[in-house]
Amino acid sequence: MKHISRAALAAAVLVCVGAGDAHAGQGFFGGMKVNGDIRAYDFTRHYSGPVAGQQAFSVGGALNVLSGSVYGFSAGLSFYTAHNLGLNNPNPALVDGTLAGYDGINTLGQAFVQYDNRRVLVRAGDQSIANPWINASDSRMIPATYQALLAAVTPMTGLTISAMRITRFKSRTSDEFSRTDLYNSTSTFNIGGTGGLAGRRETGAAAVGADYDAHGLKAAVWGYQFYDLAKMAYAQGSYVLPGAVGLKPFVGAQVVRETGSGPQYLGAVNATVYGAVVGVKRAGDQITLGYDDLPAHAGAFGNGDVVSPYTTGYATDPLYTTSMIQGMIDRKTTGHAVKVSATAFLFQHKVRLIASFADYFNTLYSGYASARTNEADLDLTYFLGGPLKGLSIRDRIGIAHNLPVVHRFVYNRLMLEYDF
Repeated sequence: MKHISRAALAAAVLVCVGAGDAHAGQGFFGGMKVNGDIRAYDFTRHYSGPVAGQQAFSVGGALNVLSGSVYGFSAGLSFYTAHNLGLNNPNPALVDGTLAGYDGINTLGQAFVQYDNRRVLVRAGDQSIANPWINASDSRMIPATYQALLAAVTPMTGLTISAMRITRFKSRTSDEFSRTDLYNSTSTFNIGGTGGLAGRRETGAAAVGADYDAHGLKAAVWGYQFYDLAKMAYAQGSYVLPGAVGLKPFVGAQVVRETGSGPQYLGAVNATVYGAVVGVKRAGDQITLGYDDLPAHAGAFGNGDVVSPYTTGYATDPLYTTSMIQGMIDRKTTGHAVKVSATAFLFQHKVRLIASFADYFNTLYSGYASARTNEADLDLTYFLGGPLKGLSIRDRIGIAHNLPVVHRFVYNRLMLEYDF
């Protein structure tokens, strides 16, 4: 797939250049779009257990180029870079490797060709993917991307039906695509994953799903095949109820059902999640209360935990109770959880405040030794304006208690970002 995507990209460039500006808007060069970001990040981790604290600094960013469209065809590239400028501790044990690995990263994270006529999209090559259980997990320096073939059709307003086949994965800390996932993580590869399949070559994943968003109803139904590991069915929906004085109450629910697939290299899979959320929003402000239940299944992977090859360890799954540091999926145990979260925009939307508290009630077994954990998160962003529009300063603080081994975990992420 890697060599095919590069060849297809080169062919698309030649086709678009040859067509010139006579067709489809401004043509390949005239319709070209360039954007990206520059990030400077400082991470610190402090533990009250026997594990030493960690710190990391990195500066870098992304440059995205999308050609103009000719007969519906276009091509895209994204270059990502992250470097510590020699400011991190030379001892890897004292460095937070999830930020950008332990060395510098320079990578072509996206290189694709696509056909897009607004109703039909077909994209092949290295690309960012956004769906509930396969996503960019973009909370560090570099997002995760995938080598994939994606097809999507929009038969009516608000409804999109998609299918994809993923063959290779590039994590947030890797500079190359490989036949891996986050269960293949080691101390220096796919950092931040949870491990369990070190040294294996994976055959990727396939997914098909439908998303609907119209008339106050949002719904998603997806089926996933994580080859040789598990197969999953996932559904989530929410509905905005009639309100008054600008208030919009809403309710939602989600369900996951997962069983084994093929050799089940992580072990037998038997997982079910039921979740519900209620809340109220007004403009961009909102408050929510979420609940998830993940019943135990003795003898199954993680005592009945969900196999999630592209979010595990990243805490980027779609469950209502997932927090910044932990979620039910990453810990490889079962139980139930409650999370309350509030988002507010202040000072004419120059400041965004997100605060949450989650309580996790865990099933004890040989793989997990803490019956109850909790986490409080505070996320504060200041958006500058005027000549500094596009620049933001963000600080995220998370405090988790009663975690196994590390006990109390205090996490601080300070980021300066300029979007252009």
